[in-house]
Amino acid sequence: MALTQKYETIPGLVAGADLSSAQYKVVKLASTAGEVVLVAATSTLAIGILQNDPADTEPADVCVSGVCKAVAGPTDVAFGDVLGHDSTSRVSDHTTDNRPILARALEASSAAGDIIRVLVHNPVRY
Repeated sequence: MALTQKYETIPGLVAGADLSSAQYKVVKLASTAGEVVLVAATSTLAIGILQNDPADTEPADVCVSGVCKAVAGPTDVAFGDVLGHDSTSRVSDHTTDNRPILARALEASSAAGDIIRVLVHNPVRY
């Protein structure tokens, strides 16, 4: 069975750094208008998940809502888990108070670095 992705993006975003090795990682808005960069702290409010691999200043395809792919973090992710992100910009299950929640897992992961499907929604605090 083929699984498709369907997601919304924000037109006009560009990479604020070299993100050519960051496909499917979590990003935030940069301090420069219109740019995105990787999240680096678990408390950072993310904008979405990068779906392409842009170099610095190239267009960034960021999933801000809908079904897309994401890189799983070091903890096992189960189907349906509430997801935030870790300090290396990968999605991870979150149950800690006041941490941003970005998505729900539509697939399980068994190892760090697995690519899984997620349902991204508006970021909220747990």
